[in-house]
Parts: sequence; C-alpha cells; structure tokens
Amino acid sequence: MNYTTSNEGGWRVGGAVEALPFVSVVGQRPATMALLEQAAEQSGGRVFRSMSLDEARQHLDDGRPTGLMMIDISDGDAPLVPVVVNAATRHAARERHGLIISSSVECLDALAGEGLEPHVTWLCQPAFEDRVAALSLGFGIERSTLMDVSSDMDPQRLRRLADEVSRIARTLASLSGPRPSEGFAVANVADHALSFHAEQADLIDVKMPEADDLRRIIRLRRLRDSFFDPALFADPAWDMLLDLMAARIERAQVAVSSLCIAAAVPPTTALRWIKTMTDHGIFERCADPDDGRRIFIRLADHAATAMARYFAAAKRAGGAII
Repeated sequence: MNYTTSNEGGWRVGGAVEALPFVSVVGQRPATMALLEQAAEQSGGRVFRSMSLDEARQHLDDGRPTGLMMIDISDGDAPLVPVVVNAATRHAARERHGLIISSSVECLDALAGEGLEPHVTWLCQPAFEDRVAALSLGFGIERSTLMDVSSDMDPQRLRRLADEVSRIARTLASLSGPRPSEGFAVANVADHALSFHAEQADLIDVKMPEADDLRRIIRLRRLRDSFFDPALFADPAWDMLLDLMAARIERAQVAVSSLCIAAAVPPTTALRWIKTMTDHGIFERCADPDDGRRIFIRLADHAATAMARYFAAAKRAGGAII
C-alpha cells in the first residue's frame, strides 16, 4: 500500500485522506507495545503503525511516513536501539514530526544526546499518564482537552504535568541570551524589586568559590527535604547549576543520569530542564572521548562566570546561600 502526504494535512492511504494526529509506536516487548498503543488512543491520537525495533529500522530506512513517533527503549542493551533512535531522530527533524523516547535510567548516559534535540521529548521511567500527557502536548491538543483523555486517570496529575511544561516554556522563553558581562538576563519580568539593587556584576572580582562550599550547600538543600515535602522547594535549575559548578571546580565530568539525580526531581522533569537549559546556552554538551554515544553536561563559560560573580556578591553582602 502506498503512503503519501496530502495537502489536507493528513496521510493519504490509498485514495482516502485520514485525519491527524497519527502516531507510530515502537517497542521491544508485546506488553510495552500494548501500553504505547493505549496511550496513543487515550491521548486522542490514532495508531498509524506498531513496530518492533527491526521493523522500525526497515520502515525508516525506506523513508516511509510515521507521524509522531513514540519509542520505548527500556532495554537499552538491544543492539538495534542506537540505530533506531538515531534514524528516528533524523527522520523526525527532516519530516518535522515530534519524537517521544521513553527509557530506563540506565539508558540515559548512552543515548540522552539524542534526547536533547529540540524536537525530541525524553521520558524516563514514565507512568502511563506521563506518556499520555507527552503525546497530547506533542499533538498540540488544548489543555482543556488533555483533562478529558480518560476518566480513569487522575486529572489533577495531568493538569500538573501540562502546567509544568507550560511554566518551563514560559520561564525559559523569557530568558534573553546571557552575555558574559551580565550573567543571566531575564526579560519581561512583571515583578521588580522596589528599592534594593545589588552591586553591578562587572564591579565584582571573579573568584571561583570552593567546591567544598558548594557541596555543603547541596547537602543543606537535601537536608531540608528531610523535614518538608521536597515538592515545596523543588528548584531543579538551581540544584543542577550548583552541581555543575562544583564539578567544574573539581574538574569532574557529569553524566546526564548524575545530573538528573542532582536535580532532586523526577528524571523526566530533570531531563526537560536539562534540555531547556541547553537550548538557552546555559548548559553545554560534550562527548565522551571513549564512547561516541555517551555525553556529559557542563556549564557554559559565561554561566560559570555568572555563578562566580553571584557567589562573590552574596559573600560581600553577608548573605547565606542555599
């Protein structure tokens, strides 16, 4: 059967035009495949193809259409995993389709480089609701529709998932490109300080803080979680900045999985922050010289300078950093 795209925005199968959104699911186990198909249907989509890794490789090699793709690679040791993920990433970028990859924590370091591409959504050990939310957001479904995907699911959790994605997008979209002399510039912020103004960043001598001081701050932040619900103080961006700054001073490499742990939030949320911070030039990816597929995350030079200036300013002001 021939598959071509139509001017009406759908796939032309034979002579008929089918309405979007279509989703192709790829998995390694029958139970996982069934779960992916169910998530596609619950999200308001339509399963276009359901494929094994080998079938997906052939399908992509043939250049056939897929619609939005959802691939589960929980078993990251399968030889075809990197082949299919790389092919799917290229295909999604070329065809301007979304790509959702779900995996175990163990797969992150070897394959998360693909997950940081702008058109890829990476889910780590996701719940069923996480899959539905990712698909729905990928389809561009309105949030009100997302709330009605299933009466069996907790609507509050789905609302939080959608709200979190929207909040991150709004927050980081407001970040102007940081310049080395200004640190992190934030544009269009509604609330401003009424009277207090910190010292200008360019008047502060840049001196790197001690790694031990940074690690102490991180320990204190985790100690706080022992007395209060960690969700009350979730601040993954700052937790990751602290961890990467300490690693920079220690000249240590930070793997994606390690940075997710440092973020102190669910891995999927941490990955979303890593991706957006990378997109805005605050984090940088660097390849492992011993394994081309593995990547590390590090602070960009201007971000490290901004952190150093912040610590110097806080010290001069006599403030406690946590």
